[in-house]
This record gives sequence, C-alpha cells and structure tokens, in this order.
Amino acid sequence: MDDKAFLDKLYQLWSKTTGAENTYWDYQEYGDTFDIDSVGSDGERVNVAALFSDADADFITAIHGCLPDLYRLAMDALDEAERADFNKDSRECRIAELELELAELRAELEGLLG
Repeated sequence: MDDKAFLDKLYQLWSKTTGAENTYWDYQEYGDTFDIDSVGSDGERVNVAALFSDADADFITAIHGCLPDLYRLAMDALDEAERADFNKDSRECRIAELELELAELRAELEGLLG
C-alpha cells in the first residue's frame, strides 16, 4: 500500500467514526477511568468508549480531532514532493538534451577546424 492509499484509508476510517462530520470528541473522568464522548454543537454528549486512562483518552481525542488536518497536510506534502520529482525529471531531461546538442556542435566545430 502506498502512502496516499494508506492516508486515504485512515481518513475513510475516521470519517465513519461517531459524529466525525459534525462533532468533536472529548473525555470526562468517571472515578479512576475516563470515558470518551462525541460532543455536538448543542453540548449533547454521546458515549463512544469507556474505561481509558487519562493519557489514553487524551491521545485518542487529540488524534481524532486533528486527523483531518494531518491528512490534508500529508496529502499536500506528498503532492508537492510529486511535483518536485516531476520538475527534477524535466530538468534532467533538458540537461541531457543540451549535452547532446553541445556534443553535436563540438563535433561539427572540430570538423570545420579539423
């Protein structure tokens, strides 16, 4: 699986999570553990998962919240790298053409001077 396919798959999985299109995930403490909820603009909470440690709940909600931005940044970076590779290949091709032309001109000049 190439990088773009991998990122697309992650984004597709994220888009199917509870409330991905119009909520954010937050966590609340319940005794010694934390529950993760999908929170709507009206403040309504829908439980997504339970019994996490503070660090795990913090990480999961952070990743869930920033994944679309990470996806866009990564895809933009891959597109930019692709463009840079194409431009490099174009320049190398042009350099090779110019080297051939120079060799032909040198051979022609040597023939005239020769």
